[in-house]
Amino acid sequence: MVTLPKDCPQDPIAALTYLKSRPSLSVEDLKILAMIETWGEVYYQVLARGLGDEESKKLLLRNGAEERGHAARLLKAINLKGGAWELPSNAENPFNPEGLGDVSAEPELLSMLQQAEVDGDRQYQIWADAESNAEVAQLLRLNGREEIRHFERVEEVKKRMAAA
Repeated sequence: MVTLPKDCPQDPIAALTYLKSRPSLSVEDLKILAMIETWGEVYYQVLARGLGDEESKKLLLRNGAEERGHAARLLKAINLKGGAWELPSNAENPFNPEGLGDVSAEPELLSMLQQAEVDGDRQYQIWADAESNAEVAQLLRLNGREEIRHFERVEEVKKRMAAA
């Protein structure tokens, strides 16, 4: 299991709040964020498996795959900032949600997820604006823009659920 810094919360949501207090991201912060992004991948997988509609499942799984892509971009950012690190397996990730039971994709939960995606875009843009390395800033901006696509896909899932 990867050990988090002593002042970092063990819960992924609390850890993200912890990172939001940072005006810019250090290499250590980027590592934490990468692990939160892979937690997001598994969370989307768990949400998808509880759905009966195949198209809705595909939409959520695509979001999850992109969360993994965000972590890959963050690894590039770590390297650009002079760090060296490999993303841990899900089993080694301290935010590992593998033990999650089924999470029901209720409209209220999906709305909260959408807000988290909008907040994610905004936060990535804040971090990008504060980043002195232009390549790292671009990677952060790309992650943020994809968060908005996640919002849109979740909106489509909500519409499909309402129509069913």
